[in-house]
Amino acid sequence: MKMMTGLLPPSEGEVRLFGAQVNPHDLATRRRVGYMSQGFSLYAELTVEQNLTLHARLFAMPEPEITPRVEEMLSRFDLAEVRGKLPERLPPGLRQRLSLAVALIHRPEMLILDEPTSGVDPVARDKFWRILIELSRNEGVTIFISTHFMNEAERCDRVSLMHEGKVLATGAPAALAKEVGAATLEDAFIHHLEAADGHAVARDAPLSAEVVLQGRGRASRGWRRWFDPRRMTSHARREALELWRDPVRMTLAILGSAILMFVMGYGINLDVEDVTFAVLDHDQTAISRDYTTNLQGSRYFIERPPLESYTDMDRRMCAGEISLALEIPPGFGRDIARGRPVAIGAWIDGAMPTLAGTVQAYVQGMHLHWLELRARDAGYGDALAGPVTIETRFRYNADLRSLDAMVPAVIPLLLLLIPAMLSSLSVVREKELGSIINFYVTPTTRLEFLMGKQIPYVVLSMASFLMLTALAVTVFGVPLTGSFATLAAGALLYVSAATAIGLVFSAFTRSQPAALFGTAVLTILPAISFTGLIDPVSALQGFGRVIGEVYPTSHFLTIARGTFAKALGYDDLR
Repeated sequence: MKMMTGLLPPSEGEVRLFGAQVNPHDLATRRRVGYMSQGFSLYAELTVEQNLTLHARLFAMPEPEITPRVEEMLSRFDLAEVRGKLPERLPPGLRQRLSLAVALIHRPEMLILDEPTSGVDPVARDKFWRILIELSRNEGVTIFISTHFMNEAERCDRVSLMHEGKVLATGAPAALAKEVGAATLEDAFIHHLEAADGHAVARDAPLSAEVVLQGRGRASRGWRRWFDPRRMTSHARREALELWRDPVRMTLAILGSAILMFVMGYGINLDVEDVTFAVLDHDQTAISRDYTTNLQGSRYFIERPPLESYTDMDRRMCAGEISLALEIPPGFGRDIARGRPVAIGAWIDGAMPTLAGTVQAYVQGMHLHWLELRARDAGYGDALAGPVTIETRFRYNADLRSLDAMVPAVIPLLLLLIPAMLSSLSVVREKELGSIINFYVTPTTRLEFLMGKQIPYVVLSMASFLMLTALAVTVFGVPLTGSFATLAAGALLYVSAATAIGLVFSAFTRSQPAALFGTAVLTILPAISFTGLIDPVSALQGFGRVIGEVYPTSHFLTIARGTFAKALGYDDLR
């Protein structure tokens, strides 16, 4: 059955429908065929009525005809009373009727039903078959059906008995039974199984060479054959409804971004303040205490109780109580007074090289400041003044706050990670549930399906962008000095690229955990390492530089930092 619809390639031979070989990319043929899978494959998040409406739009039915046709199907299959219920709450018989109604919604010329009565009680099975007979006799619909029940097969006009994928006999049920002298079709089937002895005997009756080619007038013409906005919109509506009814994904999209914003915004802090230090003072003079007081007055240092020995220094630095230990040698005050060179020991915790380098610079700066004060007190101030001085001014982020630099950088990371994960999960989830088969059997193109999947997450990501921007300005206190319109336009392009990346990843995974893990790793690692978050892209080399130049995060990071900190607009960034 799946080979007849093009879902699987034929293992051998060929399949022809309407006089032409089956082509899975032939959308015109898809519109003329209705398919019902063995397992229930409709969308569990949509109601009965919404499933019917969705498939009517996917098959490009004229909009004025959709509502009357849906009402007709609800009445015809006794589904009117459950129109607002979700399929998972329906008994098996009603679910099968819903699947058949969906397969018939677009008035197909041919129905392909894969064991439609499997798991259905006898009463519901008999009612189902009455509907099929009515379709065949009164409406002229050709029905291909697979079944294991011989009493069902006896109702068909023509039967192929198959075993292990091979045709044993083909013909009318009564003729097949009469041919082998059997009383029933079931006895005839058993006879052929025994006679075959592992080798199928094909007795295909000749088929008419004339094929009725009708219904092509409903096929889309021109560019709509390849892209129909209505089908894309239908998929987008369905995805939006599914997202709305899935609190886990909605929470991940909204609250997840906010929580990660706080964690990363406050957690990634490059400001080095409140460095704990202690002094091992072997001199204990007024000058040595004055040197220590010079550090106490800085906002960068916090003094801890004095050190008693080298052992005490090692113990407290290993325990993390101090990051800096100053050792003032004996005779420090005497040597300073006599103008002799003196060496002060500065022991720095180097476990974090970046922090250690910053502490070293702070200590050297405070040391030079103390020497300058001593020189001025001694009357040598004029000698310190040179003919040229450097006056440093910071144009952007004058206070050098890490939050002003990191928060605008966190926004691109979150707008890449979560939208890519959600869009990837949206496709892989359908693979797991089996509902993606609805895409395969409708005339929807890949572009329509993927864009329909993408649009709701682009809209949701833009809402997340607005929330993150508001948090940056109000909670973190990072001013937006540039053009918001430029930032928003860049965000729209960026989240479109992020969701597209997620859709690409979904093509290579078949389970939601794999999609979640793979998308997270393959998006966030390049974004942190190669996009200028830590080191400028211009400083990268080799393949890392190539990734930095093409990865969308690099460009949106420039836009975010430029609009937040540098008051830049569209003309400055283009």
